[in-house]
Amino acid sequence: MSISVHNLSKTYGNQKAVDSISFSVNKGEILGFLGPNGAGKSTTMKMLTCYLPPSAGTASVCGLDIIHQPIAVKQKIGYLPENNPLYYDMYVKEFLEFAWHINGMKTPNNSQQKIKNSIELVGLQVEQHKKIGQLSKGYKQRVGLAQALIHEPEVLILDEPTSGLDPNQLADIRQLIRNLAKEKTIIFSTHIMQEVQAVCDKVVIINKGKIVANDTADNLQNMLSNETLVEVEFENAIAVDALKEMPQIHAVEKISDTHFVLHGKQSKLLRKAIFEFAVQKNNPLLLLKEESKSLEEVFHQLTGKQ
Repeated sequence: MSISVHNLSKTYGNQKAVDSISFSVNKGEILGFLGPNGAGKSTTMKMLTCYLPPSAGTASVCGLDIIHQPIAVKQKIGYLPENNPLYYDMYVKEFLEFAWHINGMKTPNNSQQKIKNSIELVGLQVEQHKKIGQLSKGYKQRVGLAQALIHEPEVLILDEPTSGLDPNQLADIRQLIRNLAKEKTIIFSTHIMQEVQAVCDKVVIINKGKIVANDTADNLQNMLSNETLVEVEFENAIAVDALKEMPQIHAVEKISDTHFVLHGKQSKLLRKAIFEFAVQKNNPLLLLKEESKSLEEVFHQLTGKQ
């Protein structure tokens, strides 16, 4: 297990920013860390990277304790904080050489090769001789990722790495994260639900300092969906009242005389009833598509937003 968190807390006076949370991440997994602003995401990440000491509880990274072995933990972690602190007057390659040295990598014989590898990994070859201040937001994020990767860490902790990027930049960074997960364990926070579904193996949702969900995105959607929605289209027109005769249906949305969204429960029984209904009415089905609750709706439900 790459990361193990047990009853971790952070208190400021009477306020609990993080309240006794526990979760784990296995090697090679991508964990999406979600929550409203102020929920405790960044505080948790700062504790895992040994930037902040916990008030209670413990955590380990690659078997190393964050309280008793902070230097060893930092050597295992690549960290991209939310604000991505960069020196805009430095050139990309110059900044990465600086990052190499402040990471304590004192062996000059392979430094240039490691810097070259990091540049190639994040796609900065064309931009490496420019000043960081001249780069777009997307390329600045790549520089931040390159510095997080330069010492070849086993774990990456990325705090909102895609914030403010355009759709093309988003796609590039998502693909980069997926590629990195082949060899590394990754935790990243985001507010973009589609990103979680596209990239993450597991999801932890934190609200008011407490974990309110810890599962795969698909499982969260299925567990919290109290209602099944099935979109259907028949070959011939059919009355709404006829559809309501099915006991599994408790609401019908009419799109056209042949096209409806049916609301019910117990997905398998509902779909079976629709098939049997179509046969009974001698009215062939042209479409039957189940709609699941979106992860965004699940997030709102778990964090109390109506």
